[in-house]
Amino acid sequence: MILHGKRPDWYNGASNHYDLLHEETDISKITNATIEKILKQYGVKTVLDLTCGTGSQVFYLAKMGYRVTGSDISQGMLSIAEDKARAFNGVAPIKLLLGDMRTIKVGTFNAAITIFNAIGHLTKAGFEKAMRNISGNLREGGLYVFDIFNLNYLIHGDNITKLSIEWLRSSGNTKHRHIQHSIINDQGILTSYTTNYVQEGSEKPKRYTSIGTLQCYTAIKLCEMLKRNGFEVLGQYGMDGMPFSELETERLLTVARKR
Repeated sequence: MILHGKRPDWYNGASNHYDLLHEETDISKITNATIEKILKQYGVKTVLDLTCGTGSQVFYLAKMGYRVTGSDISQGMLSIAEDKARAFNGVAPIKLLLGDMRTIKVGTFNAAITIFNAIGHLTKAGFEKAMRNISGNLREGGLYVFDIFNLNYLIHGDNITKLSIEWLRSSGNTKHRHIQHSIINDQGILTSYTTNYVQEGSEKPKRYTSIGTLQCYTAIKLCEMLKRNGFEVLGQYGMDGMPFSELETERLLTVARKR
């Protein structure tokens, strides 16, 4: 049920430089602060991050006093998180598990999260299966918080061009250049074409290319799917926590409650 573009083995290969390209960005910091504000508003104490990756939300929320368990389908990404956890466990114990958000059974939590377009790697049927499994890991009235690109924003005007990326990052003696352009079709499948250049010191840069796909959704479609699978939507926002706008919000953050 995972779309063809970015399987777990893709993230295994990308794990070593994933944080360099994504973790220290403003959007990552804003996202984490917004999620924590929502969880605090609803009195959440325990959190299950079903797509934890290298641990951005896991460690942020743990530092803020939440009891957090993380899981991910990519062993490569999880290994990076495990390395961080060994240094972090002196602050708060964190449990990390290898698992698929559609099937993993962990326990019952106040809230579950799947952040940074993680659900987009699933087909629509796969996402609905994940919703039902997520419900099984929540207490009655538990929250499910997730984000995905807003389809109506992406197909409006030339907004798709705003997803174009060109970054240059340095780590020690290594330079990473990341270039990405995307298109989207009428079914809401976003296809991104990525080229990475990695240069060690004065050596010739190595070039890597990949194609990734994401299933995107409208706000209304998400509400319909959640209702069908035992959730009620409490709110939809931008990643900064501002009210959702159909044509202006790029990434849509949805807060739903298990019925």
